[in-house]
Amino acid sequence: MKKLGLASITLLVSGLVFASLGYDDEARANGPELAENEFGILKTAEGAEETFYACTACHSEMIVAQQGLTRQGWDEMLVWMVEEQGMYEIEEPDRTKILDYLSTHYNEDRPHFPR
Repeated sequence: MKKLGLASITLLVSGLVFASLGYDDEARANGPELAENEFGILKTAEGAEETFYACTACHSEMIVAQQGLTRQGWDEMLVWMVEEQGMYEIEEPDRTKILDYLSTHYNEDRPHFPR
């Protein structure tokens, strides 16, 4: 099992935060292909609502959309955010619904990566 080190995760999250700062201007400039829906830029599907509200309590949904993790990777990321970043524990059935959503729509091949 490949583990992400704290330094790697911190660097990744920091880079994504800075990368997402110009997103709103870019979305306006590029029109409907980047227009926000009810849950920001997240793919509209089962679990989007739970994912949107759990994640955007601390950061932009753009950080989620830019990731590409396996289900195990998303699970480890949630554990890390609880243990190291002070995120609240996500209770069942929401945790499973969020992991299903993330592993389907934001997996390693990143089919919904914002362009």
